[in-house]
Amino acid sequence: ALADGGEHLRLRVCEAGGEVLVPEDAPARRAPDESALHELERRLSFAYPHAAAERLPSKVTATELKGRGERDADAEALVRSGPSPFRMPQLGQAGRPLSAAERGVATHLLLQYMDFGKGRSRAGIKAEIERLRDAAFLSPREAEAVNVSAVERLFASALGARMLAAREPLREFRFSLLLDAAELYPGAEGEELLLQGVVDCCLEEDDGLVVIDYKTDRVRTDEEIAARAEGYRGQLRAYAAALRRILGRPVKECVLFFLTPGTAVRVDVD
Repeated sequence: ALADGGEHLRLRVCEAGGEVLVPEDAPARRAPDESALHELERRLSFAYPHAAAERLPSKVTATELKGRGERDADAEALVRSGPSPFRMPQLGQAGRPLSAAERGVATHLLLQYMDFGKGRSRAGIKAEIERLRDAAFLSPREAEAVNVSAVERLFASALGARMLAAREPLREFRFSLLLDAAELYPGAEGEELLLQGVVDCCLEEDDGLVVIDYKTDRVRTDEEIAARAEGYRGQLRAYAAALRRILGRPVKECVLFFLTPGTAVRVDVD
């Protein structure tokens, strides 16, 4: 304004105690530049067209990798972990027993590598543990920590019978893909996010895919099982969306198998 040659702003200095200056008549007001006015209105009324993206993560993990990998610090987890009590670190105690989480990892490792056909008997399961330990798929501590009874309950169940009858079930199926955000976050149509996850087991049956996720949660009552299953709904929905795209087949069923009580829960993800 000061550099416009006095066209819009005139500056005069008034010393303290001096004569009060009466402002001169303002210069004649010119008509506004219509094109500039429209452009100003357009800019001031601008609304960001991707407001939904501001509230979305750019990357999500559908699993915490079951404890078998480094967690991704840049990703948001679909399943929130509950509060855990603080425990003093047990440094230098090589002989300490494995934690519940470590026992769960050991059981998952057995289910990842074992010959399912040996799951028909307790003796067969133990033989597979020894074989995998000798082949260094399981450490000696992990081999000792596997919950043999839980694995036995799995293969004795109706779900286990389907696993035994399946043709080459997919195990520990890792994936990364760009996904329409609306499949996980309603109202986010048109946005994309990177989805990563690991599917414990997937059966390819004649009329569609069956997604299976093993859980080592310590649940006993029907109420606890139902509440925990509801918490995993988003994770299974992500698995179903990923497998549907990658394998090009419909997902007809998603099942959680809680190993501790030996209970299978079918979860509706539609």
